[in-house]
This record gives sequence, structure tokens and C-alpha cells, in this order.
Amino acid sequence: MPDVNSKREARRKTLREEHAQITRQRIAAAARQLFARNGYAATKLTEIAVEAGVAVQTVYAVYGSKAGILDALRQGVMTQPEAQAFYREAMAADSAAHRIELFARSIRWRWERSADVTAIFRDAATTDAGIRAGLAATLEQRRRGIRALAERLQADLRPGIGVGIAAAILDALSLAEVYAELVEVQGWTADAYETWLAAAIARELL
Repeated sequence: MPDVNSKREARRKTLREEHAQITRQRIAAAARQLFARNGYAATKLTEIAVEAGVAVQTVYAVYGSKAGILDALRQGVMTQPEAQAFYREAMAADSAAHRIELFARSIRWRWERSADVTAIFRDAATTDAGIRAGLAATLEQRRRGIRALAERLQADLRPGIGVGIAAAILDALSLAEVYAELVEVQGWTADAYETWLAAAIARELL
């Protein structure tokens, strides 16, 4: 009987954890939609609760604040598994061309799923000093990753292009704003963006 009871309790715990995760996801998705549509500053926690179909107390309990929700969205962008995997493959690739292709793919995957979060984060940073600090830290982390790729490409850079210039070019071409302009405004497909990005980087650096 103790074994049966322990299994039941473990099952109940698992169900509670699954329910809590679903609730977290619903709140984050609702906030993401409202932040993008109405702006970060104008969105209230009560509106997020209504959109998510939960009590406002639940939003407070799960995330604490709008900034807490935004930070969770940021973490999702930074730790996106597919984009991270393509970046690691890029760093390990045996040719400069392949490294650039895989880097372009990692950027495409990241922005295809979260360019809106980057725009939300920049919007929020205009009104919240704490978020500005978080944005600065996030951008610095991104630049470190790009600098590491530029160093990996160093032996293949064309004359006159040093690691610093290469990193700046990689950073500029792969900004979320560029993806948003080409895909969301100009109507490119994500595949077309990825192909363009790889070609543009290769043309500028190699």
C-alpha cells in the first residue's frame, strides 16, 4: 500500500507541475500578444490575466510583474534550442562557407520565432531602467557570440577585414530589425531571408 500511495502522490505532483507549466505558457503567450499589439507600458496585468483566462493573482504568483513576464520571454529567445544547435554547428564546421550558412540558419530560426519579442523588449526599455539594463546585457551576450564566430572565420577573411570589422558586419546584417523589415514588411519568405543573409555575409567577409 505505501508503494501505491507514493505512486499516486508522484502522479498528482506530475499533474500539478504540468498544469503549472501550461498556465505559465498561457500567461506568457497572452502577454506577448498584448505587448506587441498595445505596447509594454500600456498593457496592464489585469488585461494579461483576462487574455490568459486566469485570475490576476495567478499572474502575480507565477511571474510577479510585467517585467518578470518579459524576462521569461527574453530567456526563451536566448535559449531557443534549434537556434543554439545551429550556432554550435556553425562554430564546429570545417569551412568558412558552411559556418556562415549555419550561422544564417541559426539567426533565421531565432527571429522567425521571436523577432517580435526583441521589438517588445526594445519598446519596454524606453520606459523601464531595469529592462534597459537587461537589454544591454542581452545585446552584450549576443555580441560575444558573434565575436566568437568572427574569430573562427579569421583565417578566411579577405584582406582589410579584421575580426572587429567582421563582428560588426555580422551583427548589423543579422539584427532582428533587418529580419522584420525583409520578412514582415517586404514579404520575403524565411527561406529567402536565410539565403540572402548567408550570401550577404559571405560577400562582405570572404
